[in-house]
Amino acid sequence: MSALLTHLTAVERLAAHVNELPGEFARSLGEDLEYARFGAALPELPRFGGWSMGLEAWLARGSRPHYSELMADRAPVAFGLKAAELVANGALIGVEAGYAFLAGYFTQLCVTRSLEPVVQQVLATHRKQGESENAARARIEWTQSLFFMQDLHGSPLVGTPAVRAKLQIRKASSVKGVGRGFYELIRVSSLDAFGDAPSKGEVDVWMRGLYLFSLALGSPLGRLKALPGAHLSAKELYRGEGLDVFAAVDKGLDRAREALTLLGGMIRRNSWSARSRGKFLDLLPEGGAAKVLRATAA
Repeated sequence: MSALLTHLTAVERLAAHVNELPGEFARSLGEDLEYARFGAALPELPRFGGWSMGLEAWLARGSRPHYSELMADRAPVAFGLKAAELVANGALIGVEAGYAFLAGYFTQLCVTRSLEPVVQQVLATHRKQGESENAARARIEWTQSLFFMQDLHGSPLVGTPAVRAKLQIRKASSVKGVGRGFYELIRVSSLDAFGDAPSKGEVDVWMRGLYLFSLALGSPLGRLKALPGAHLSAKELYRGEGLDVFAAVDKGLDRAREALTLLGGMIRRNSWSARSRGKFLDLLPEGGAAKVLRATAA
């Protein structure tokens, strides 16, 4: 949950400049932005599974549910490529909805990787004594997401109904779960990438949990999640000497545009050979953000 608002806001920035994307992705973002948010939110959705997990997400304690771990660290690129193959074959969901989902999914992946050096830098200097790395990361990423939204909108929006629209990942605003087609897309892609997949009931609970979270965040209760009062936090956690979250998000969006351009060609040719996948993996190597960062630095 800690970086969720950053990812969803990044998707909106991608959609605001669709002329820089292949036509298929540009059209889908214009028609089905909610499904792009769904793709961007998916790796964090398991954090909202049930009351106990929902409370953990609200308190930003940094817990990592099983399926979040798989989608973030095990094989996130393999998951996305399998989903793209299913979309290319016209399976399970509409084409426009499928392109939107892929745009959101790969945007969050690219932005997460672009932000990882910034998060690591802040972790090294602002992790509190006795604080676990996961809890520190959650606290830092949440604060950065609020500063990012304040940069764009003049306010973090939490505690106001406006934030609920940012968290809407279905066409219909309701507590219902995932549609059967999208569930099958997730299930088949998960089995292919991880050898494991959530049940539809689990995904439904995740989505209902996010919906309830959005209601709370958009109410006066959401003010409890607002930015800390200390102005120093912006300088130390968001933008300062050698540190610029806004610029890192833009860098991630540039990489997302590259990835979607390459992916669009693969979908049009329906080309999923080892060679085609290898070219894509050259651009987006497999693994979690921290692993990719270490490999790049080595």
